[in-house]
Amino acid sequence: MSQSYDRGTVEDFGRWREFSAGMWAWIFHKFTGWVLVGYLFTHIAVLSTATAGPTTYTETLRGLEALAIVRVLEVGLLAVAVFHILNGVRLLFVDLGVGLEAQDKSFYASLVISGAIVVASVPTFTAGAF
Repeated sequence: MSQSYDRGTVEDFGRWREFSAGMWAWIFHKFTGWVLVGYLFTHIAVLSTATAGPTTYTETLRGLEALAIVRVLEVGLLAVAVFHILNGVRLLFVDLGVGLEAQDKSFYASLVISGAIVVASVPTFTAGAF
């Protein structure tokens, strides 16, 4: 016969409201890292069409670029990559002891800068797609 026990706040999914900027930075950094790993496999799959010849590779790229969803996903990839890079630099400075008092402000700054770069890049990525 199994016995149940109180797991405490581990199963309390309402805790996300209490997260500080540091916890959100950690969550976003891990998430963006996993998205970049997933993209790596997709990138390798597309590059593998080059082994069938230059015509197949070119047709694959043209076919993908013709899809509007691919353009939107490229903007998402840019957002993920830029945030991951900026947050990584922020973490490097924190590890070096620079800006320890302003970690939350530097996290918000990395979000704002990432957003600005992505918004400024949207016309370039979506040109000719819609």
